[in-house]
Amino acid sequence: EGDRVRRGDLLLALDDERYRSARSGMEAALQGAQADLDLAEAQFDLSRQTLDRQEKLFKESLTSDESLQSARTQVKVASARVTASRENLRGRRATLAETSKDLDETIFRSPLDGVITALNVEEGENVMTGTMNNPGTVILTVADLDTMQVEADVDETDVVRIRPGLRARVRVDAWEDSVLAGTVTTVGMSGRRGGQSAQQQATNFAVEVRIGNPPEGLRPGMSADVEILAGEKDSALVVPIQALTAQPEKVWKRWQDWRANPPKTKARKVLAQAADTSKAGVNEKLVEGIFLLRSGKAVFVPVNLGLRGDTDVEVAGEIKPGDQVVTGPYRMLRALKDGDAAKPEKDKAGKGKVSVKGS
Repeated sequence: EGDRVRRGDLLLALDDERYRSARSGMEAALQGAQADLDLAEAQFDLSRQTLDRQEKLFKESLTSDESLQSARTQVKVASARVTASRENLRGRRATLAETSKDLDETIFRSPLDGVITALNVEEGENVMTGTMNNPGTVILTVADLDTMQVEADVDETDVVRIRPGLRARVRVDAWEDSVLAGTVTTVGMSGRRGGQSAQQQATNFAVEVRIGNPPEGLRPGMSADVEILAGEKDSALVVPIQALTAQPEKVWKRWQDWRANPPKTKARKVLAQAADTSKAGVNEKLVEGIFLLRSGKAVFVPVNLGLRGDTDVEVAGEIKPGDQVVTGPYRMLRALKDGDAAKPEKDKAGKGKVSVKGS
């Protein structure tokens, strides 16, 4: 383990006594089949000669019709024996090729230039041949450490934006302060589930990222985190992910009517109760948006979402740089209503925070 090998180098040899005996037996059987074919062809030639003589004698009325028919039958029998012998010889050759292949496969040579990264069996130990239900013994592993890749699990909501060729950043636990450059090579087509329970199961897709110029000391099996650059822009308007919320479409339309025709105090109370987002239907269309702080009030603004990061998301709509955005727990934002009075929170140092609370 740890030795370097080149392509074609001998790695190991299995005990081949049984395979050599099998090939020797098939070589002898092949020679016997060839002798049978030679004998059948000689008998066929002899029967043809006998038939030719019987036909000449029959024309001169020197032999009977029964003798002529018997000679013809002997020719057919001899021809059938030649055909059977040829097929038997062909079968013996195929079996010999199979036994020769089995013997050749007792020798293992390196298929590539690389390093022995795992050596599970020592000289003289037994190995098992793999079957349909039982995997065979993994004797050793050869790896090309000049080409390294990492397999990452990507959530189903993000994998739709990933394709081969995208750039990625790989952080290996062994090098906490280093970031390795990588490229997406393969995106899994079928998901795999995991989780503690059926309700918590998440579907992930395997994405392979090839690391460019892997550093010396990087080994297979190390843990790593992968960040894939699904998209990029030179300039974008972003807000914190905690500012996102969604409102039922009918509620948003009521808020628009409310802005155009402000109701009286009593009517506003009734409208506020009707606009309770907790009563939205399960299949009702939702409008994604954020709340902005304008003139001491929380104003709901629909937005279109773009690129997403770990903490921020790109937005487009009736929002411009410098607007104060309401952030907070999702449950609080769902309960917040358009037009609610709000003010910035203050921390203990007296500095303003991004989040606001209704009053």
